[in-house]
Amino acid sequence: MTGYSYVNTKTDSPQRLAAKLFGNWTLYRLITDTNPEAVKDNFILAGVVLFIPDVLESELEHTIQEGDSYESLSLKYYGTEHYSGKIFSENEGLILHENIGSTIIIPGLA
Repeated sequence: MTGYSYVNTKTDSPQRLAAKLFGNWTLYRLITDTNPEAVKDNFILAGVVLFIPDVLESELEHTIQEGDSYESLSLKYYGTEHYSGKIFSENEGLILHENIGSTIIIPGLA
């Protein structure tokens, strides 16, 4: 996973930080799931160094392989399982294990 280090300069919520860094507060799971030790009572304290993952900005194609699940693909492409529903919806609920070798869309988050 690629990204960068970020020093949080003031105590803030993950949602506010996501809005600041990504322009979209709903992407806060990218921060909280990558830095679970940094979040206390839904706040990130000032002075904490965070790893901020790069956001997948445009859609990709993925060839379904044995063992793929929507959760594993979300983890692979976004760094968290929390966006598995987005992949599922984009692909109209395609049953992955019945479609090995087929291509699905991994939607961008930006």
